[in-house]
Amino acid sequence: MTRYGVPRQELLRIRTVLYFMRLLPWLCGVTFFCAAAPIVVMAQEAGQASMLAKASLMGTVQDGDGALLPGARVEVLSGGVTAVAFADEDGIFHAYGVTPGTYRLHITANGFFADTRSGEVLPGEEKDLDSIELRPLGEFATVTVIATEKEVATEQVNFEMKQRVLGVVPNFYVVYDASPAPLSKGQKFHLAWRSTLDPFSFASAAIVAGVEQANDSFSGYGTGPSGYAKRYGASFADGAISTFLGGAILPVVFHQDPRYRYQGTGSVLSRTRHAAASVIFCRNDQNKTVFNYSNVIGNFASAGISNLYYPASDRNGAGLTLQNAAVGTAFGIFGAIMQEFVVPKLTPRLHGRDKR
Repeated sequence: MTRYGVPRQELLRIRTVLYFMRLLPWLCGVTFFCAAAPIVVMAQEAGQASMLAKASLMGTVQDGDGALLPGARVEVLSGGVTAVAFADEDGIFHAYGVTPGTYRLHITANGFFADTRSGEVLPGEEKDLDSIELRPLGEFATVTVIATEKEVATEQVNFEMKQRVLGVVPNFYVVYDASPAPLSKGQKFHLAWRSTLDPFSFASAAIVAGVEQANDSFSGYGTGPSGYAKRYGASFADGAISTFLGGAILPVVFHQDPRYRYQGTGSVLSRTRHAAASVIFCRNDQNKTVFNYSNVIGNFASAGISNLYYPASDRNGAGLTLQNAAVGTAFGIFGAIMQEFVVPKLTPRLHGRDKR
């Protein structure tokens, strides 16, 4: 039997094929859905597992006074990846997705020195960090350095060797500090050498020799260049011997300070007594007032030694020694009074120095 000229059996086959062709898209869709659903679930589970494995960091950025620093930049380096977080208006930052293990923070803010922190974080940990303090630019750490007694004394001696009356005459043996450090043996000799070899010492000896030559003082030296040279040598020797005996050798032996200690305060009478007494009394290396053996013995010793090189006609033994010692003491008193009232006003280097 046929229909539309096609045998019925053949027509049934055609209709069956057409029917399956219509169902094919639906079958493909169902198959794809069934196959894809497990994959999507697995992907979601993997993503959730990955997120759970990551950690997070939270902290506060502030300055040394505890003021918050909104907008501070925090770079987090972990697992080879750098993430950036910014502090909110409360100075708090949150950094998410931090790879577990070791991390490193680099914190910066305008007007502040950068800082770095490091640590470790566990998988899934939400770590709350201690407050991070940044130091303002221009602020430096305070370091207290305590100098030794010798270093203080060295600084004082260096200053004293710059003291010159009218910028010319050396004034090394005066200390203006309220509490000077004691001098070491080497420093006492150093002051003596510097004072003796100062150009002014040579110049003053030359002037004294010239005056003595003009007045024919110590006539035993004779006249002319030879006489002047002898007078010059004697004058220079007087100053050098007096300086080394009274300013170095004896102060080392008796442990005394050879410098004049400026008082600067009190009544005129008080300051005058202090100046005059300085040739008889002084401070020792323990800062106690003691008899000034260095000055008294030094005056007599230098006067006695001068007998060795003054002309025989001008030597009268003890008389010349006492005369020179008395002259040395008188000049010492006069010089101390000048140091107390006049010299500081004529010494440029003392401006701004503690002169009480």
